[in-house]
Amino acid sequence: MADKNRKESPFTREDPWRIFRIMAEFVDSFEELSRLEPSVTIFGSSRTKPRDPYYQQSVAMAKKLAKAGVPVITGG
Repeated sequence: MADKNRKESPFTREDPWRIFRIMAEFVDSFEELSRLEPSVTIFGSSRTKPRDPYYQQSVAMAKKLAKAGVPVITGG
């Protein structure tokens, strides 16, 4: 029995296999990351400018980690 309150979405009609492609991207990413040694990921923002104290602290921390031999992963 169809739910009368459920609205049909163009998203589900146009590409029902999209969810599997997204899932495959997650699986591929996890496989790649599993090959890396323990590392530190630094997340940032495109809105944070180089003069911002948080930006400067992040750069300083990343440099210290890298000098200590810790792999640093960034998203840029």
